[in-house]
Parts: sequence; structure tokens; C-alpha cells
Amino acid sequence: MIRKGKVTKCFNSVKRQTCTKLTDLHTVRWYSVTSIAAIEYKEIDWKKCISDLRAKQAEIVRAYRNKSENKKVSRLQKELVRSFAARALAVRKVSTNSGKKTPGIDQVIWDTDEKKIDAIKRLSNLANYKALPVKRIYIPKADGTPRPLGIPTMRDRAVQTMWTFALDPIAEEMSDTRSYGFRPYRGVHDCATYLHLLLSSKHNLRRHVLDADIKNFFNSVSHNWLMDNIPMDKKILNQFIKAGFLKTNQFNSTDVGFPQGGCISPLIARMVLDGLEDELGEEYRITRYADDFIVLGKSKNRLKKHALPIVQKFLNIRGLELNLDKTNVRTVQQGFDFLGLHFKEYEDPKRAKGTKKGIFLVTPSKQKITDYKKKLSKIVKASRSAPIAVLINTLNLSLRGWAEHYRAVTSTKTFNDISRHVFIIIYKFLKHRYKGVPKRQIVQRHFTKIGNNRWVFCGKPLDGSNLAKKSEKALLFQIGYVKMKRHMVCKPLNMYDPANYEYFEKRIARTNVPDLNPKSLRSRLFKKQKGVCLICQGALNQENDLEIHHKLAKSKGGKDTLQNLVLLHKECHKQVTHTKNEKLIASFKVLDIIR
Repeated sequence: MIRKGKVTKCFNSVKRQTCTKLTDLHTVRWYSVTSIAAIEYKEIDWKKCISDLRAKQAEIVRAYRNKSENKKVSRLQKELVRSFAARALAVRKVSTNSGKKTPGIDQVIWDTDEKKIDAIKRLSNLANYKALPVKRIYIPKADGTPRPLGIPTMRDRAVQTMWTFALDPIAEEMSDTRSYGFRPYRGVHDCATYLHLLLSSKHNLRRHVLDADIKNFFNSVSHNWLMDNIPMDKKILNQFIKAGFLKTNQFNSTDVGFPQGGCISPLIARMVLDGLEDELGEEYRITRYADDFIVLGKSKNRLKKHALPIVQKFLNIRGLELNLDKTNVRTVQQGFDFLGLHFKEYEDPKRAKGTKKGIFLVTPSKQKITDYKKKLSKIVKASRSAPIAVLINTLNLSLRGWAEHYRAVTSTKTFNDISRHVFIIIYKFLKHRYKGVPKRQIVQRHFTKIGNNRWVFCGKPLDGSNLAKKSEKALLFQIGYVKMKRHMVCKPLNMYDPANYEYFEKRIARTNVPDLNPKSLRSRLFKKQKGVCLICQGALNQENDLEIHHKLAKSKGGKDTLQNLVLLHKECHKQVTHTKNEKLIASFKVLDIIR
């Protein structure tokens, strides 16, 4: 609880710069920075934090659209970064994402509530902020070559996240229409669907494709260009890009580029290439995902002699250059690979119409299919001594994820091919496991009939599993029966504009819900809650840590029924379970989250 003796009202702007805004369910008060130490992390009102942050981001959008208010934009950005909402949400984000257990060079992680609330307090003053060097590690690329990643400290990640909150509303205004990488509610499927709609049209005259590849993107961007063109506090930006890195305990300075791995790096990378669409003009069509892009033109000659020089000049200003060995021009009939997908028009006189000479299809690329088959084989090989149910659960997670990603394109034949491959490797696995056992007995024990398929791999469920009856079997997910589900391209709207809130709320409800396992509690709760956490009103993305909460605890007679369950973020669930704040508890009861 907050002690009243530490409450300090701020009456002027000087004091407001060193104060933090906190809100409860009914009141708005100003508390001095020193009082934050008395606040418990689990008492933070996340719904109010998100609401405050969205209001400040909307202000930034309105000010940016009014070109005469550039100074106001800068002031609003700094106010947002200093706000309690931004600091709390930044700490929450970096302490719950996939890198939460990976420290920077200081070996510090925020794994307790005490550390998190202390971090929120210390982030209030960035006047003397100095970023520490990032920790350099390497991960393999698809072709086997190492990709350098820079891991900042937790504090630097939080500062970058706060400035991402302040910069992203402007970036959305500046963004190219057909830029889909690292943008909220947009992704690979938007990029693929747009290309499919464009290239499959009978009126499409742009049947030649410039497949461009930028050489060493993250390590080559000009610092001078970044300082002149990224609309944020220059002192803070300079700290991000000049921090350097440690490699084998030796400091290395950075004169160009910025680390791939920082929280703000994807946003800056996106902004570096914004404007290419306008530079090319109406003659061409471009779609971009991060630093990968495709340019469509009417002829090979125009793409090589006109579009390519424009692209090269655009990149050179930013300190970048094309990898000409990997940059080529192809026709839609030859086909091309992009973002793990293969785009190609297949000749068919019966379907020829207008400029089309057949049917245009988007399918998983051959390399992705080959790599995935190898991954499945490794999973089965690594589970030779594990219970059958464990193997089935591991395969189901992988198969559902792969199917969910590729079902948005033409994948029926691919899914059947993967299904055959899974059957073959499982059958070999069973023969190896049960040497000397007749094949008929193996089939009777580990295969069952579901509908028209009598070769469904099955096994005894594990103790404590969610299966309703012990007589039920653990069944392998049948990827060969997955139906296609077309994706709808996201409209080119700014999600931080209040006029667009309703559109993106509907998009969250439609696109966040997984339906390849519709009988699971999580999927049913996703649909019931329309993809939104009832505590903070934030999206229940698949990348988040999610937990199922019992409204009436099982110790008090609560059951595992849909009416008694709620799907929440892990941090929100922790708050519901442990908070002693009477007003928060009252609000949870009103929302029917606790009983």
C-alpha cells in the first residue's frame, strides 16, 4: 500500500519532470519518485498503464500530423518516456519476453518483483544515461553462415522499449504502404497475400520481379543518416548506436550500423528503408518485409536500367549497397522465393485470361519443406526412449505451428507430403523400438481409425494429462486434413490513431485466435475473450507468456469448466493471485475474474 505521508503534489512543470503519475481505479494523484519504492509491483494497474500510454501515443500522432508542431512532438515523446506507464510497461515487456533470462554484459536479469519495481524507479531519470556495450553472440543463418546478434543489458532494453513506444506512432505515419515487417498486426501473411492478389490479377501488367538483397544491412547503416533522420532524442539515439560491443571480453567500437538484437533495432531498420516506395513511383510496385523487398515492373529492361539504379542510389545515401550476386530479375512464370514461400504462375490455357497465362499460386518453398522434414526426423530420433505420449505431444506442437503458418497459402499437397513423411519416420521408429514384435501387433497397439483414416498414430496418455477419460488415447495431429484459411491484408492505417482503434480490435479478435486445436481450453478461451486479456485489455499474442486462471479456486470447489476459467498474461495472472489492493480486487470482482 502507498503511505499517505509520502504523497507530494506537484504544482509546477519543474516538479512534474521529476514526478511520476500513478492512478488507481477512481483517482489520479502525483507521487514523488521516492515514493515508488513503497509500491509493490503486483499492485500496478496495468489496464490504466496501457490506457495512459495509448492516450500519449495518440497525442503524438495528432501533433506529428500538424507539421507546425514539431517541437511539441519532441516534448510529447519525452513526456511519454518519463511517464510511469511507459516505464512500467517497458520493464514488464523486457522481463516477460523470450529473452528475459538472457543477461547482457552486466549479468543482471529482472526476475523478482523487487528488482522490477526498483528498475521502474531508476528509469525515471535518463539525464546522465549511458548505454553499456552489447554482448556479441552468433546464431546460424539458414545457409549455415553465422549471424551476429547484440544483446543489450536489461536496463538498456527497457530504455529502448520506452523510446520504441514514443517513436512507433511517428514511424507508422512515415511508413511505406506495403511495408509489413516488424509492424504491429502485420506480418509475412500480409506480404504474401498482397503479392498474390497483385500477381494473380488478369489486369496485372507488372510481370517481372526484381528480387533484391541488401549486403550486411544492420552493420552498414550510416550513423550520420540515422542522426539526421530518426525523429527522437539525439543524445539517446547516439547512445544506442555508439554503444559498441564486447567480443571475447574485448571492447569494439561501432562507427556504422546498429546491433541486430536490440529492442528498438527492428523499428529503426524499418524506418531506414521507408520512402523507397515513393522514390520508385507509380511505374513500379514494391512490397517489403524488414530489409527484404520485391520490386515489380513491366519489363526486365526497365527494372535493370531504371529501377535498380534508383534503388542503389536510395541505399547508398544510407550507407547501404545491394548484393548484386543475389539480386536478380525473373518473370512470374519462372517463379521466385520470398520469405520462405514460392511464388509462381503455372501455364494453363483453360485459365488464361487478360495478362494471365495460367494460375498463380503461392506455396511453401522447397527449402523450407526439406528443412522441416529434417526437423521432424530429429524430433523422432531424439525421442527413442521417451514415452509415446511425449513424442506425440512434441510432434503436435511442431505440426500445429507449421500448419498454422502455411495454411494461409496453397499448401494441401505440401501438408499431404509432410503427413506421409511423418508416417514413414514413425513407422521406422516403432519397428526399431519393438524389434521382434510382429507388425500386426505394433499396428494394433499404436494406430487407430479416425473417420476415414485408419493410420492415426496414438499412445496411452500421460498421468495428469488433460484428457477427459483415461481410456482416451493421445492422438497425433493430422496435418494432411488441415484446410486452407486465406489471410486478409491489414489496411494501411495507423494503429495509434483513436479513429482506427475499432478496426484493430476486430483484427485482434480475428487473427490472434488459433483454431487448429479448437477443442483445447486455451483455444476456446481465446475465442470467448476475442484475443484480449481481461485484466490489462492487451492482446493475447502467441509470443506472450499466457496462463489459465480459475475464477473460483480449485481449493474452494472451482472446476475446470469454461465458465470458471480465464486466459491471462502471466504478469496479470500473478497480480490477480497475489494482490491485496482492495480497489483492484473490487474491479476484478466486477469483471467476474475472481469469485
